Amino acid sequence: MIKYLKYIAIAAITLMAATGCQDDPEDTFSTAPVAPSLQNNGSILMTQNTMDEPIRWAWTAARFLKGDVTYSLFVKYGQEEPVQVGGSTTALTLTMSKTAFRTLLEGITAIPENSTFDLNFYVEAADAEAVYKSAELMMTVYSYGNFISAVATPAESEFTLDINNLTEELTLLTWEPARLNYNEAITYDVLVSCGGGEPVTAATGLTETSCTLTVDAWNELFVSAGAVEGAASEVSFTVKAYSPSCEEGLPSAPATMTVTTYKANFPAFVTLKGTDKQIPQSSAQKGLFECFVNFTEAASFTFEDGDAQVEYGADAQFANDANGNLVASGALTEGGSAIGVEAGLYRVCANIKFKNFILVKIESMGMIGNATPGGWDAETPMTYDAASNTFTLKTTLTESGEYKYRANNNWGYAIDGEGSFSDGTPNIVFDKATGEYNVTLDVSKHPYVAKIVSTAFPTEEYIYVPGNHQTPTTWDPATAPALRSLEMNGIYTGFSRLDGEFKFTLARNWEGGEYNSTHFTDYSEGLAPASGSTNINMANPGFYYIEADVMTQSLKATLIESWGLIGAATPGGWDSETAMTYDAEKGCWSCTVALTAGEMKFRANGTWDSGVDLGGSLDDLVFKGSNIAVAEAGTYLVEMYLQRTSSTQMYCTLTAQ
Repeated sequence: MIKYLKYIAIAAITLMAATGCQDDPEDTFSTAPVAPSLQNNGSILMTQNTMDEPIRWAWTAARFLKGDVTYSLFVKYGQEEPVQVGGSTTALTLTMSKTAFRTLLEGITAIPENSTFDLNFYVEAADAEAVYKSAELMMTVYSYGNFISAVATPAESEFTLDINNLTEELTLLTWEPARLNYNEAITYDVLVSCGGGEPVTAATGLTETSCTLTVDAWNELFVSAGAVEGAASEVSFTVKAYSPSCEEGLPSAPATMTVTTYKANFPAFVTLKGTDKQIPQSSAQKGLFECFVNFTEAASFTFEDGDAQVEYGADAQFANDANGNLVASGALTEGGSAIGVEAGLYRVCANIKFKNFILVKIESMGMIGNATPGGWDAETPMTYDAASNTFTLKTTLTESGEYKYRANNNWGYAIDGEGSFSDGTPNIVFDKATGEYNVTLDVSKHPYVAKIVSTAFPTEEYIYVPGNHQTPTTWDPATAPALRSLEMNGIYTGFSRLDGEFKFTLARNWEGGEYNSTHFTDYSEGLAPASGSTNINMANPGFYYIEADVMTQSLKATLIESWGLIGAATPGGWDSETAMTYDAEKGCWSCTVALTAGEMKFRANGTWDSGVDLGGSLDDLVFKGSNIAVAEAGTYLVEMYLQRTSSTQMYCTLTAQ
C-alpha cells in the first residue's frame, strides 16, 4: 500500500538563485522594505562517502532596500546562539564544502555526534539603514562521519512503462549496501519523488538491495508522486538504511531517471446495468470500483463502463467459502454473461483494469479487538442504515487497544487501516482516550472510512457564520459561510469575510441552536464579545481563516491578505506564486493564468509559514492536502470558492480561456 511520508530531499541539490518575481499585493500598495526568503534546500547528508559534495543555499532578493545590499546566512541549533555560515555576499547563493560545514558545526557543542538533528537557517539582508531578517527554514542533517550510505543506481536512465504488460515485474532500482555499525542487520525503505513534491514510499523493510514492483504498481507510484500521466517525467529515488544504531534512517543521495508513464482512463463510476445501482471508482486505486450494494430484490446485471461504452460480464457461481461466506469471483470479459444475485447486502468489487471481480454477501458487520468491550473473543455488532449505506455503533473503546472491522462474524473478510478488505494486515490502534464513542463505517465508496467521535463532542459536522458581513442579506444562516469539523472533535475551521458582529448557528436556520460570545473565553486579536448582546465582534474587517474550538472555548481568526497559485504547473514553479484577487461579488479568489501539465497548490499570505495552504482535488480542497494535478496545459480562469455558502466543500473551477 502506497503511503505518503514527510518530504525528504537529500543534500547536494544545486539551486538556481531566484530573484523574486512574485506579484504580491504589497507591490501595488506599498514600497516598504521586504526581507529575503530562504529557499528550501532539502536536507544535508554528511557521511563518509558524501563529503566531497558541496552544500548550496539560495534565497530571493530583498526588495525596496536602499543602495547596495549584502546578505549573511546564519545557522541555529535549538536555543544556541546563531552562527554565521561563510562570509557576507552580494550574491543570492552561498556554497560551502561539507568538510568546512562540519568544522563550523563542531563549534556548536550542543550538537550530538553521529546522529540526525534539525537546524534552523535564516538570511539577513543589510542596506545602509537597517538589517532585514528572513523567516527561519528548518533543515534535517544526517551526520554520520563513519557510516557509508547506500548508493542507489536506476536500472536505466530512461524507461517507458507498457500498459500492455501490467503484471510484469520490473526491477527499476538497485543499490550498493550501506555500511553502518559492524555486523548490524540493515533494512531499507525506498522513496520516490517528482518535481519537488512529497515523496511516496515504494517499499519498506527490504533486506535485499533491489526494488521490484509490477509495471502497474510502478506507474501508480510515479503518478502519485507527481509524474504526469502519459508523459515523460524525471523521478528521484532515495534509499534509507535502518539499523539498531540508526533508527531514524540514513538516506542515500538521490538517484534520478526519466520515466514515461501510461495514462489509463476510467469513468467516475460503473453502472450495474439492469439495475438502478452505480459503483464509484476507488480514490486509492485506478480502475477499481467497489462499495456495498443493497439489493432489495433479486437482480441480474453487467458492469457497464459508460465512457468506453463497454459491458463486462462473467460466468458467476456463488458458493460458500471455508469460513461460510457466500462468494462469487472470477474474470470479467467484454460482452460476458449477466451476474445474478439474490436479494441482500453485498460487497461488490470490479476491477476493470485487471478484468476481475468479487461479490460477497454481507450478513453482518462488527468491531472486534482488545479496544472493544468483547475483546478478541466476541465482536460488537454494528447496525446497517440502507439510506446512508453506513454501519454505526455506540460503544466504549479503550486507549492503545487494537481493533478491526469484519464481516459475517468470521475472519474471512476484515477491513484494514487503509480502508480495504485484506488478509493478515496489522490491527488498527485506537489512539484516543478511553471513553464512549459513536462509530460510523461508510461503505458507500472505497476506501472504506470510519469516523470515531466521542459522545462528548458536538454531533454537527458543520456550523455556519451569519452576521453583518453577509450581502445582500445580513444575518441569514441559509446563505452564511460554513466551518467544518473534519474530525468531528469540536474544532471547526474555514473561511469567511468578517465585518463587525456575527454568531455561529448549528444549522442553516436559527431553530437549531447557536454558539455565541457566551461559548468562548479565549479570543485572538480583533475578536471580542460584542457590547450589549451575545454576538461576537470583529473590529478589523477582512477575509479570515477561522478556528472555533467549542470544547476549549477558543476562537481564533487569521487575516488572509492574499492567496497565490504555486507549483510546477504555474509560471513561477515552486519558487514564485501567481497572485489571486478577491471577487466580492462572486465571493471567490481568482486569477487568469497559463498552466502547464503538472501540479499546483494554493498558498495564503505569500508563505508556507502561514500554515494555511490548500491541496487535494479541485472539487474538494483540504488543508495541507496533496498537490493538485493539472492534466492539460492551457490558459485558465481559476476561481477558488472557500466560504461554503452553496456547497459543503471548498472547491476550485478551471475555465479554459
